[in-house]
Amino acid sequence: MKWTHLIIHHTGTEEKDARQVREYHRRLGWRDIGYHYVIERDGRVVPGRPPSMRGAHCLAGGMNHKALGVAVIGNLEARPPRPEQLAALQELAARLMAEYRIPVAQVLGHREVPGAATACPGRFLDLGRLRAVLARPEILYLVQVGAFRERDRAEQLASELREQGFDSWIAVR
Repeated sequence: MKWTHLIIHHTGTEEKDARQVREYHRRLGWRDIGYHYVIERDGRVVPGRPPSMRGAHCLAGGMNHKALGVAVIGNLEARPPRPEQLAALQELAARLMAEYRIPVAQVLGHREVPGAATACPGRFLDLGRLRAVLARPEILYLVQVGAFRERDRAEQLASELREQGFDSWIAVR
């Protein structure tokens, strides 16, 4: 699919995780969760519908056919997003913009889509600030240098790299 927009949502309720959002959407009779990505309270980005599949997140403006949908868990009309959620949103949006060549002007809150009668993604998500951050991305290129089945070996390499002055950390997949 040719994605031209990125639509930002909040779930509008206080689910604890993406699994609950998926279950709710399935109870509505949908095939799967309507969003392409969900950002949980701890900042973890959970894939929803694959980008190869049309979304079910914004009927207005035909956006389901031309926009990726990202939802932040929580009612952002009642409270601000957690710092971890905001950082994850900025990072994910920057990555999707680069991957799909979506200009910052086409990163919209659900309420900004013509014809959408909603407060989503809530008054506490500052869309202007989000776009300002996305307009001057600080892109970092990460280099993965090894994968190990034993944690001890991973820690040894990370330690050796730190001794040589390189930032290093261990990620688990």
